[in-house]
Amino acid sequence: MLTYDLPKKKKASTLLSLGLSELEAAETLIENELYREAIVHLYFCAYYITQSLLQDHLGKKNSHTFVESNLHKIYGKCPWFPRRYVDLHVFLHKLRNEFNYKATHVPSPRLVTQKASVLRAYLTFAFKHVPKVETIEILRAIYNANSSLIQDFSFDVYCPKTYSHHTRLTFWQPPFYLDIFGPKQLAEKSKILLKSLKVRRHDDYVVGLNSRLDQYKPVHLLMLDIDSVDSSVEHELKAVGGVLLKSGRGFHFIGSSVIEGQKEWEREMKRFRRSKSLGGYLDHDHIDISLRRGYATLRVTTSPVKPTTPVFYKEL
Repeated sequence: MLTYDLPKKKKASTLLSLGLSELEAAETLIENELYREAIVHLYFCAYYITQSLLQDHLGKKNSHTFVESNLHKIYGKCPWFPRRYVDLHVFLHKLRNEFNYKATHVPSPRLVTQKASVLRAYLTFAFKHVPKVETIEILRAIYNANSSLIQDFSFDVYCPKTYSHHTRLTFWQPPFYLDIFGPKQLAEKSKILLKSLKVRRHDDYVVGLNSRLDQYKPVHLLMLDIDSVDSSVEHELKAVGGVLLKSGRGFHFIGSSVIEGQKEWEREMKRFRRSKSLGGYLDHDHIDISLRRGYATLRVTTSPVKPTTPVFYKEL
């Protein structure tokens, strides 16, 4: 396992999020038989993944040639780093240059599909080895900035395929427990409990962070489920301040400021639902369900039905 300090973790997490987005775009293009267009996205996915693995060896500005050279230098003969990922990066770089600047023919569908499969494995490898910003680190930063207002953090254990009228556990955690017991441990122990209670499909359950920050008072964080982001979305959310996480094909936003009062939180959620600049990006169902329940929940762990780990994308 690599070891990074927090700034490098943030950079590496952002790069992995970008790599995941590029791979998703490439796979969509492949499904639509747009193989030539998919190649650029496949290469940039590899480019971002490789940079996430080379954070100790790169500067602020890194050319494509410099990244590739360092990949060979650092991992070309590394015993724990599969050589096929080095070869994949090099091959996709050449293929991207060929089809961007020279070739006029369509690449082999079989070749593009095969390289996309290996790239998916490369991304999985990077997620396993690259230190990322953990949920605990995000919560610790929020607590440090709002310690007088935060009495608890809370998590729900729930089935992500069913939002209401289903078995749901709520776990309250004082802030000093953050370094002792995190969401992953909660997910493991909760599934054992759910299994003993004969809950169907207990392995599908995930842990979600809740917006409420006090067992006895209506104190909240702003939490939104977002389908996609662009500069206008980021500009709107930057006025609030917080963190964007890449979650599957969408994004999660966790605000860094505390909202005191249930009605104040509800007004803020409704304000975002009415926002014209965010209208086509927000998951309105998530807002409506959160308002009915009285708090919002955003997934922070995985299960077979939600296999992608939410990963830090950007601080706003």
